[in-house]
Amino acid sequence: MINGGIKVLLLALAVGLLGVGAQTAGAASSGLTVSPTSFDVELKPGASYKGEMLVINQSELDYSYKVYATPYSVTGEDYQPYFSPIKDAIDITKWFTLGKTTSDLKVGNQDTIPFTITVPEGTGAGSYYATIFAETEDKGSMGVVTRKRVGSIIYLRVSGNAIEKSKIQEWNLPLLQEAPMKGDLKIANEGSVHFTSKVKVTVSDLFGGVKYAHERDPKVIPQKVRNVPVIWENGATFGLFKVDGEVTSFGKTEKLPTKIVFIANWPMRLLTLALLLGFVGTVVFLGRKRAGRKK
Repeated sequence: MINGGIKVLLLALAVGLLGVGAQTAGAASSGLTVSPTSFDVELKPGASYKGEMLVINQSELDYSYKVYATPYSVTGEDYQPYFSPIKDAIDITKWFTLGKTTSDLKVGNQDTIPFTITVPEGTGAGSYYATIFAETEDKGSMGVVTRKRVGSIIYLRVSGNAIEKSKIQEWNLPLLQEAPMKGDLKIANEGSVHFTSKVKVTVSDLFGGVKYAHERDPKVIPQKVRNVPVIWENGATFGLFKVDGEVTSFGKTEKLPTKIVFIANWPMRLLTLALLLGFVGTVVFLGRKRAGRKK
């Protein structure tokens, strides 16, 4: 049996490895904003969609602004937005009719921008993207003109024979980390239409208590890989944790491999190592002492 001193040491290690999580609240933004920030639309070739974008003035100034549509695409796994036409790609802004292209908006008021999307007959099945922007022009005291714009992304799926195929390409979560805990989940779209994944990741202590729950609904564009960062902001600074998760795409759920993470800075890692070595040494010493008494 393990004596009382070793029990105390084990208890101290267990308590130290439990860790404590925390959550933060985001700050509200101000200025010219739009709502919603995106539209997800599915149409048949030859069909039309009528929508409305709200432009809201939450600043302390009156604004004059213009409305226009641009293509939308992304670059890199972190999905940096790109709003210029792509060579040989279909520019769907030609399918748009905007109900308003300029307006004046006073403080605290909002405008409704109606728009219509008409998909031409014969358009192939797949996903197409654009952004509707509201842009202001501000002339500073030195005569410098600055432009600010906000927009809604249009995710348009043209129905027909399309390929729906998603894949978890990588789930990377290093064993040894310093706070905040960070991981990378890479989701690949190997099909011809975009999809929204439901990502759920939970961090638990040694006794199964959930310390942090991370949920995101990232969109993944065809023939692209999206990196979905998993960060435990303001979380535990010391502890041993189990990380589980799942990803749902096109109605199918795939479990992520369970990961074990030890969060500690270098001084705490050295202290933990010293405690573990001391524990092992004590067990070996007592074992040899007990064996010597039996002889």
